[in-house]
Amino acid sequence: MKVGWLSRAVALALLASSVACSGGDHGPAPQQVALGGEVAARVGSDMIPLSLVTRVATDQKVTAREALRYLIDDAVAANGARARALDSGPPASWLLTAARGRWMADRLMEEARQGGPPTDAEIVELTALHWRELDRPPAVRVVHALVMPPKAADEATAARAKALAAELRAAVLLAKDGDDFQARAKAVVHPAELNVVVQPLPPFVSDGRMTEGEGGMVPAFAQAAHLLTQPGETSTVIETSFGWHVIRLIERIPEQRMPAETRRTALGEEAFMQRARKATDLRLTTLRAGAPVTVSPSSESLMQSMLARGP
Repeated sequence: MKVGWLSRAVALALLASSVACSGGDHGPAPQQVALGGEVAARVGSDMIPLSLVTRVATDQKVTAREALRYLIDDAVAANGARARALDSGPPASWLLTAARGRWMADRLMEEARQGGPPTDAEIVELTALHWRELDRPPAVRVVHALVMPPKAADEATAARAKALAAELRAAVLLAKDGDDFQARAKAVVHPAELNVVVQPLPPFVSDGRMTEGEGGMVPAFAQAAHLLTQPGETSTVIETSFGWHVIRLIERIPEQRMPAETRRTALGEEAFMQRARKATDLRLTTLRAGAPVTVSPSSESLMQSMLARGP
């Protein structure tokens, strides 16, 4: 028998337990009824609708007669399991609980699809989430030398830090490339009280967002870097909350923007999932009010103990 339908899988699991307990008794025999309307067959009190027969036949690629036979077998198994209360004990009861939860999620997803194509507001929200791939502004790649004075530095120390930054700029001004910039900056002698950092940086856009990895640049630094127009150009001494910088432009990276309608198509499935997730959260918030949840204080230690032991 082919398996692929969730309700059928649960019924078959119950059938195995039923046979083991009863020596092969499958419960009430199926009763055929006069076909008409939406009913294809009846097993005990369970009605098998024609729409379900059609869906099983389509999903499992079998004839309608085979699909009906499978569903009758499942209904017989389910009746036998219910007669022995097998559906009220683990693991069957939890399988049924989990199935009901998934059915609600599936229904909410279907309702989300029926809501139509992604709206402009949904596209804006998802574009902000995936801006690197869909709507990335021009970016720059730079190397810089930073002079960091100690915290709470006095005016004299701050002045020495700024003067050292000017000295670093003079040293790197004729550097041929980023590696030469770093070598020349690191060769400048500086007092122990001042910390000098020389490093290349990942690409970032003018508002400081990085196009690779996490984090970002402070606005003053990002804006100064984007004022540089030609690779090889060196900035003046720039002050930020970290100290004084000298920036060398290595590369300007063109913008990458996906057309609006293409974006709407590309984000369609995620927009539906986002709608369904919001509807699920709203539904669960309402349902939790009527279904208080109590977690055992010892559950955390018990779960850790089980994980430590392994399966």
